Amino acid sequence: MIDASDIRVTLVRPGGVATKTFADGAAAMRVCLGYIHDPDDGILAEMKAKHEPVPWASALVRDEASHAVSVRTDLKDDLRDQLLAWIAATPYFEDA
Repeated sequence: MIDASDIRVTLVRPGGVATKTFADGAAAMRVCLGYIHDPDDGILAEMKAKHEPVPWASALVRDEASHAVSVRTDLKDDLRDQLLAWIAATPYFEDA
């Protein structure tokens, strides 16, 4: 039988941001690229508004997002370059 205290549910917002809990608190982090056009927490809205960037969950997640942006055909070259620069400059949490 599963103990209910062992179950964790993580909700990921459309823009790829989730709040992860730790023993000493919680932190919002970008766990995937998500829908870049999401007006609340999509990376495109974040970049255009020059908000403090939400850190990536890990270097791997950040690298995967960079790759996903680099191969998108629906973005103009200048916007793609801006997004790639924004992603590269955004910090990430250390891998556990």
